[in-house]
Amino acid sequence: MAPGNITPVPDCQLTWIFGLLEYLEDQGGREDGYKIARDLQFKFSDLLKVMKAAEILGFVSTPAGDVVLEPFGKQVLESDVNQRKLLLREQLKELGLFGYFVRLLRAQEDRSLSKEVVLEHLAMLLPSEKPDRLFWVIVNWGRFAELFGYNKDEDRFYLDQE
Repeated sequence: MAPGNITPVPDCQLTWIFGLLEYLEDQGGREDGYKIARDLQFKFSDLLKVMKAAEILGFVSTPAGDVVLEPFGKQVLESDVNQRKLLLREQLKELGLFGYFVRLLRAQEDRSLSKEVVLEHLAMLLPSEKPDRLFWVIVNWGRFAELFGYNKDEDRFYLDQE
């Protein structure tokens, strides 16, 4: 299981990403990043995380400081919550980091791992990142998409749906 194209994902809530998509749609699908930060009263550094996350997910592009709503982002925005979860789940599986854990969990008899083992993998895959921060991003995005779950009582990270 070679790491290949595994890159970190920004520490950002999905609700912020969906909020950015809604804002862009209200603005006709394109806006300057600094204007967005000002209008939404975000620190620009926080908005950069949201923009990067939305770009990684294929929802927006960021040419020359602008943020542009891409057709896939518009499709996600126009979807009901169940369709949005499905679209996000399929997109997450295409990302190197999420795909790695899908494959790793599939290889487990009970399709689960302890948090400690997941943290060890994250530290090995992305040594310059904070594993605990990445773990919670993966859990939160994965839970929304119903791709992953985490049982805190049993300390088990598991594959939910595929």
